[in-house]
Amino acid sequence: MDVNSYSYLQVVDSPSETVTAHRYAEAYQSLVERSGMCIALVDLGFRIVEANDHFREELGGPHDVVGRELVDYLHQSSHPLLGSALNRMVEGRSPRAVERVFALRKGDQMAPAQLTAVAVRNEHPIFSMIVVLLQWDSAAGPVGRASAHKRILSEIDARILEGVATGMSTVNLAAKLYLSRQGVEYHVGKMLRRLKVANRAALVSRAYATGILSPGTWPPRVAPECIR
Repeated sequence: MDVNSYSYLQVVDSPSETVTAHRYAEAYQSLVERSGMCIALVDLGFRIVEANDHFREELGGPHDVVGRELVDYLHQSSHPLLGSALNRMVEGRSPRAVERVFALRKGDQMAPAQLTAVAVRNEHPIFSMIVVLLQWDSAAGPVGRASAHKRILSEIDARILEGVATGMSTVNLAAKLYLSRQGVEYHVGKMLRRLKVANRAALVSRAYATGILSPGTWPPRVAPECIR
């Protein structure tokens, strides 16, 4: 893919904040060579058109990444929110997306990361490609099980955490589990405090990172050894 064929890359909401094709090519080359991030160029069907060496080395496995779907390299728990964000980009409702995801590294390791997607546009408003930047959460490291977190959840906590991990709202969780909305919020708040996180997204991230939520499963499931 010749990045010089595009006239600019819009990276913020304001149309005036753009860069020329030459500056974009230089910026892209700098990211590829110096950032250490995994970078891929995907089409509007979210298939990988090109990827840098970091992406290929850390996520590619034995097969070439070109032609594969981006979600092939992400844990299923990351698919719903990311899919919605990317679809908003394709529909022209947002020029970029930033989501917390779990990427599948070589050796079947799952690692938390921040995924940033920005639209590559040509001379007219319709864009034709998406640049994806994947930056590892170095503080979290690969997902593993932490013995300190065994049997810390009640049965109802576990069911609520699984629902939160699938993106269910408080209202839907309350209806499914025959609880009041205040009851759901009470249990969510208790888990936020116990895992020392600020919001639901961080709760799910910490639960995967500590092995409370089992990696490689969908719908999400709390590991049985973590339930009292």
